[in-house]
Amino acid sequence: MNLLKKHFKRYTEREPWDFCWRLAVESVVASLVAAVVVCTILGVHKRDFLDWPMAAAFIMLVLVAPPVETLLFQAPPIFVARACKGSLRTQIAVSTIIFAALHFLEGVGPGVSAGIVGGLYFAFAYAFWRTKSRWKALWVTTVCHAIHNLFAFVMLVIGGNWA
Repeated sequence: MNLLKKHFKRYTEREPWDFCWRLAVESVVASLVAAVVVCTILGVHKRDFLDWPMAAAFIMLVLVAPPVETLLFQAPPIFVARACKGSLRTQIAVSTIIFAALHFLEGVGPGVSAGIVGGLYFAFAYAFWRTKSRWKALWVTTVCHAIHNLFAFVMLVIGGNWA
């Protein structure tokens, strides 16, 4: 746990944009590893992600979901945890649990990779930047999430999930 704490501590020393893109890339890699492990264990080899046209999926995943999910699944839980004098870890845990619970509705793979792993990174981003300002917490988390989802979208397209 100390190693993980030290790892995330390095992010707190970065400027917002540097923090944002680095955290987004790392969250994609961690989510991909989690997805591969979970899908291998469960024997899931291919899953159609969405039954939507590609343009609609792009708009939803990259443009709509990041700000909406930040406003619903990071801001309120972290606000409540902060109001209750919860530690940074508690704030992150509360947000991650709520974010993950809703992503598990998509299945175990998305629940673990997007919900738990992605949720942890986005909760960390929001909780840390919330100590600086609400605006920074909102935009850094939203942009980080959008970059994460853009990478995921590109991987889905390359992987042939759309005709």
